[in-house]
Amino acid sequence: MTIVVVGGGGREHAIIKKLKQNPDVETVYCLPGNGGIAFDAICVPEIKATDIEGVTAFATAHKADLVVVAPDDPLAAGMVDALEAVGIRAFGPNAAAARIEASKVFSKNLMKKYNIPTARYEVFEHSDEAIAYIERIGEFPTVIKADGLALGKGVLIPENAEEAKAAVREIMEDKKFGASGNRVVVEQFLRGPEVSVLAFTDGKTVKPMVSSMDHKRALDGDKGLNTGGMGTIAPNPVYTAEMADRCMEEIFLPTVRAMVAEGCPF
Repeated sequence: MTIVVVGGGGREHAIIKKLKQNPDVETVYCLPGNGGIAFDAICVPEIKATDIEGVTAFATAHKADLVVVAPDDPLAAGMVDALEAVGIRAFGPNAAAARIEASKVFSKNLMKKYNIPTARYEVFEHSDEAIAYIERIGEFPTVIKADGLALGKGVLIPENAEEAKAAVREIMEDKKFGASGNRVVVEQFLRGPEVSVLAFTDGKTVKPMVSSMDHKRALDGDKGLNTGGMGTIAPNPVYTAEMADRCMEEIFLPTVRAMVAEGCPF
């Protein structure tokens, strides 16, 4: 088998390490890859992870049996759709399904519609309406999220009204996160331990990976801005077997079923 992995970070390197354990895998390309990945795969640095046409053409020319698309941006832009359109098998959600990661508005509305537990929220397309809502509820800290992808940084947690108003203006008027901030979600702030769980799914079955505790805030004591992640503990010590069972029944399975019901199975 010839496999192409799209991306150039630690996640892609880990995927490649596992793929190479399959004796049927003969060649692995990584687009664009990095210096470390070059020890385990043939890197093609001139083709960027977001270059849908370039990746599709490369996979076609090299008769790829499978393309693994790992990063969020090319998934949201429809790379899997493009690959499947030319008959190449791809691992990853198509653009319609990738909205659950690419759009916080889509994911929050999905959870509300299908009674999947989530924090109380409202969606706004205009900064003045978002600011008026913040003044009316008067709950702080609050959570303000840019709708689209922002490399894990599109979430601000202001401690008071003035910070919240400034956050809305930064996102919606100053376009701190670009077009991702055309809409914002103003969300209830929830206190408690953080748990991150990724899973594999075929749209029906869910197979979770090990849980982790992701440290998002930039400074000690949960201070500072959110980041893409400042390190993890895995498995998460608070994620018990009982909690895992509850999450499977109340969150994971209802979510994949909701995506099927919406016509965009993940």
